[in-house]
Amino acid sequence: MGSGSARVAALLFWALLACGGCGAGGNADSRPIVVNSLQDLRTPPGDTVTLRSAIQAIPPGGRIVFDGSLDGRTIELGIVETDNSVLKGEIYDNTMRFVGYGERNYGKSALYAAKALTIDASALPHGITLRWAGGDASPARVLAVYGDLTMKNVSVTGGYSSAEPIAGGAQPYTLARGGGLAVWGTATLDRCTVYGNRCAGDNAASRDRGTYGGGIFANGLVLTNCVVSGNAVLGSGAAGGGIYSVGGSDGPGIDSTLDRCTVSGNRVTAQFAYGGGIFTLGGGPNYLKSLRLTNCTVARNVVEDHPDLPQIGEYYYRGGGVYMGGGYLSVAGCTIAENRVTGSMVIFHGKPNMGGGGIAATVGNAHVVEDITIRHSVVVGNTLNGGADDLFTGSVLQFYSHGYNLIGRIDFSQILVPIPPWASLSRKHWPKAGDFDDVAISDALDVAGAVRHVSVVSAGTDSGQHALLWYPPTGRALDQIPAGGNTADNIVMAEYSPPTGANGEFLRFVLDTLDTDYAGILGSGFGTSYGTAFEATYGVPVDNIAWYMDPARWPSDAQNIPWINFWRGLDNAIGGSLGTVRLGDAFWGSFGIGRIRITDNIVLSVTSSTLGPFRPSGPDQLGNPRPNGAYADIGAIER
Repeated sequence: MGSGSARVAALLFWALLACGGCGAGGNADSRPIVVNSLQDLRTPPGDTVTLRSAIQAIPPGGRIVFDGSLDGRTIELGIVETDNSVLKGEIYDNTMRFVGYGERNYGKSALYAAKALTIDASALPHGITLRWAGGDASPARVLAVYGDLTMKNVSVTGGYSSAEPIAGGAQPYTLARGGGLAVWGTATLDRCTVYGNRCAGDNAASRDRGTYGGGIFANGLVLTNCVVSGNAVLGSGAAGGGIYSVGGSDGPGIDSTLDRCTVSGNRVTAQFAYGGGIFTLGGGPNYLKSLRLTNCTVARNVVEDHPDLPQIGEYYYRGGGVYMGGGYLSVAGCTIAENRVTGSMVIFHGKPNMGGGGIAATVGNAHVVEDITIRHSVVVGNTLNGGADDLFTGSVLQFYSHGYNLIGRIDFSQILVPIPPWASLSRKHWPKAGDFDDVAISDALDVAGAVRHVSVVSAGTDSGQHALLWYPPTGRALDQIPAGGNTADNIVMAEYSPPTGANGEFLRFVLDTLDTDYAGILGSGFGTSYGTAFEATYGVPVDNIAWYMDPARWPSDAQNIPWINFWRGLDNAIGGSLGTVRLGDAFWGSFGIGRIRITDNIVLSVTSSTLGPFRPSGPDQLGNPRPNGAYADIGAIER
């Protein structure tokens, strides 16, 4: 057999191995293309197949695999495939009002595909690395895909997406998004490492120039056993130092998931700065999809002010670990620790501009942020300007604990206030079985024993050191969750439908209840004193406060300002006397279950439910079964 025939035979062998023989029904179109060279050539000679040539040749939905001789090697990318990568993005009119999604110019990409494809190095024990070699002198992201992308056992590094001026047209700059990967479709990654990538946007404040996703920018995201570390975004407005998930905003919506992943040591530097590790838009106001984190570690990420930009106008810094811009957030069996937010703290439009060293949800005048659900997780050691600040619920509709969480400081100060309809008088369903707040990091995690990556370098709180992978559990995190699971009991939902003008009567009833039933805790006459002080401050008697119902805009309706001020002020007056939650399930459930007539005009409807059982989410982040014994540990790692 000649050398050419031998090479063809070898390529066919690897192709058949990669696709398991392709089956009896296989055909030429379903066979993968086998990359057998580390060279970066568009048109390689002879039987040589480069990754670049394979991406060009692969049919939509096709699969690219790698010759075994490339195991553990790096493909150095030196060619910019396109200066004008086309993906979808948000579009604004001349007044900066959002009008939908359409094709935008994302700038330079080393590799680009306007089709779905799979890049599969799962047959290589040590995988394959894709590295953009151009550096600062020639910025380009590593890979952009206009379609669904599946990657297995691939590392992506060195990408640099930079906003560059565009002559003429409505788009002034290319979109600096996805330093490593930019995908308008669903990015499904298994055993991948995305590290050392970055995005740099322009320094002008504009809704149309957001710098997103230092490591990954994707419409939908499914990550399993991945590490996203040491990535960064820089600009006037920037989000998602490690990951930015849109959530399917231009279609039916996409639930994004991370399972057994580490997102650590990423950074956001901007004046509008959100999500040091992860940012999720949750599909936006139209689709309200979820981001689900299971058995993940999110640690040592940073949100900070841009030091080179003057603080003119407004500026915001939120979500050192995870930021929730819309939809739903679910956290199960996770460890979120030592993330950091810094900046200048002020109040804009009556709301704090900072929040959530660990987890933060948006604060706004619309209820597009639905629910946060957390169970079996550790959220500790996160800071806001150096002080403890672990979980900031923002203006979320409902916060649910499913039990056995160890959290440092929870900030409920901006959660949407109780309103008469929608069974939402009680929004803060905390604490449940096994829940504790004010937990110190030393009581839950062995920080000194934290395990680091052997080569990936952090850009986060421990910048320059090898990036953290996970913490061993310790102390109160050990042997807590019953093997058979736990239930979240007494989830209380309460509402009332008052006749016109009867809202003030209900508020007076609440204050009277605090006077009679909680005098031993709050002091005699607490409710009466609060009502008097409220009228003196705002010039509105409690009895005259009415509720104005308009589902589309009730939080921003000026007529509802007295109602909102009443509840905000009451929470502040109660302080920590009734625990972190203040008026939660225990308070609203104390009136009884069913339809309770509380005045001649008002009937309170109260239900109480039990959720679960919630079994330990296994296997843990390292793939070990849990529980290891009669009880499971809290957090991402099972001892």
